[in-house]
Amino acid sequence: MAINGINNTDPSAAAAAAAQKTDLKVGSNAMAKDDFMRLLVAQLKNQDPNNPLDTKELVTQLSQLTSVEQLVTMNDKLASLTAATNSMAANQSSGLIGKTVRGTADTVQLTSTGAASSAVKLSQNAEKVTVSVTNDAGRVVRTMELDKRSAGVQTLTWDGKTDSGERAVNGMYKFEVSAKDKNGVAIEADQTVSGIVTGIDYDNGAPQLVIGTTRVPLSQISSISQ
Repeated sequence: MAINGINNTDPSAAAAAAAQKTDLKVGSNAMAKDDFMRLLVAQLKNQDPNNPLDTKELVTQLSQLTSVEQLVTMNDKLASLTAATNSMAANQSSGLIGKTVRGTADTVQLTSTGAASSAVKLSQNAEKVTVSVTNDAGRVVRTMELDKRSAGVQTLTWDGKTDSGERAVNGMYKFEVSAKDKNGVAIEADQTVSGIVTGIDYDNGAPQLVIGTTRVPLSQISSISQ
């Protein structure tokens, strides 16, 4: 027997219909808190009065809604913290111009265009230099074999392509360098650089100190002197 004024629509079907009305982006794996609340309200409005939503299930869904809201709030706060941190780093790095710094030049940041450069100091002339470019997961994405290089500081340039010829994804990469002399004996390849900071490069997001032809991330600086 039908009960007037009561909608006996299947709650799961109603929730699915509500989902179609939301503004979720195609291919998105996440729901915003408003979408979650809209689905929950639709389920409550269309529940069968003879078989209402179980109290425990309702509490569980409300807890999930709270968790979603907390994650959204946390994400917003992290974004604000990141912006504040970048601003502080920019102010700090600008005060280093003209000072002598020492740091490690084995980390580079690759953007959507252009190349990435690092540097290495060879203890003597090298017949062969091998540069392995690894991503943040430690996987080698590119191996570069360089012929003769003279002793001293040498610039290492990566065009941003992987061994398969494709453009690598944006992000931080590490250069691992090994060098051998004409007899095949390994020689020292030091990726520590030092010199006077002549400028600051903000093109890659995080500030990088310009030391000669080398750019060193602020996080890689180990010492600062006048």
